[in-house]
Amino acid sequence: MIALGGALTALAFNVIHAEGWVDLEVYREGGAAVLQRTSIYDLSVGKYSLQFTYSPFAAMLFTPLALVDMEVAVALWVLISILALEVVIWIIVGRTAVRHRSRRATHTLLVVIAILPLYPVMTTLWNGQIGIILLLAIVVDLTHGKEKWRGIVTGIAAGIKLTPLIFIPYLLITRRFRAALMVGLGFLGTVILGFLLLPADSRDYWGGTFFDTQRVVTAPETVFFNQSIRGMLLLMPGSWPTMPLWLALCALVGTGGLLVAAWTAKKAGELAGITACAIVGLLVSPVSWPHHWVWCIPLLVLWAYRAQRVDATLEKVGVGFLWFIFLLPGYITLATLLIYPSHAGMWLTLLMGSYVLSGLSTLLVLAVHLGRSDWRQRKRGSGDD
Repeated sequence: MIALGGALTALAFNVIHAEGWVDLEVYREGGAAVLQRTSIYDLSVGKYSLQFTYSPFAAMLFTPLALVDMEVAVALWVLISILALEVVIWIIVGRTAVRHRSRRATHTLLVVIAILPLYPVMTTLWNGQIGIILLLAIVVDLTHGKEKWRGIVTGIAAGIKLTPLIFIPYLLITRRFRAALMVGLGFLGTVILGFLLLPADSRDYWGGTFFDTQRVVTAPETVFFNQSIRGMLLLMPGSWPTMPLWLALCALVGTGGLLVAAWTAKKAGELAGITACAIVGLLVSPVSWPHHWVWCIPLLVLWAYRAQRVDATLEKVGVGFLWFIFLLPGYITLATLLIYPSHAGMWLTLLMGSYVLSGLSTLLVLAVHLGRSDWRQRKRGSGDD
């Protein structure tokens, strides 16, 4: 029932904004190219001339979409995405000590209602993106999967969209070497399957197409929505070489962030750790669109329950502020670019840059909080001695 209500909400949103499902259309055309034995990387879809930017393995997975009408594909995709959202939240709520089934169901419903209008979530539904489905796959794999196979689904997810590869160094730092190996094997399996079934497309993709950001950033105004460190640097005024600074910041944020994520997993649990790790991946990625930031879901829910548990007013205010960050700036930026494009400027950079600043702030706050917690424990232990 919740899934149907969410699907209707997303469909109503699409009626208001008649240009939705653009990414789902690209997925569908990629699947059709596989069936027709044509190059998936020569596609130019829709009035924006969008190109297929995922792996050949992903294109193979999208072939069922090409077998049904676009309207059917939209209905199925939205329903699956909403169900995935509900399951993710059900899992997170269960990890916050809400054990009673009816109470857990009520909490899940309330959280879904609060989360659904957030810009990363709604744009995922509106564009027909795969982000929530991958979020669910990774969360289930790394928190509920059998120890023997843990990591394999995350590796397959990386074979669809490369960003989950960030979990390999995270798992290595946390000394879960088998899980890191399974991620690598799952990913390698998708690459091998791609070369076996689509050799020409695989040579194109792994030969350099996967790193061509020009295929992703197709219009000048879309740069405002690139919510990564690189996206922020590219919008800074002046003419100066951004690549060296970006690489230096990636090394700093990547190394420090992964250490914080591992520390978080040790102190606050696996779900908090992988959420912090995913934020690191979003920050250092060359391109992170708002819909990639669906990892705000576990971030907000985990923090909200912690704020309630410790009854800290400042933390409750922080959760509310973070919720507004993921709600309003995206819609304001979109409205400005659609209605008043001449007003687009540095203020939009700062507005949408709130995602990047929130991610960096989250890692910093976690580091400070965990550091203080360790210091108090050491002080208490030395006092006992």
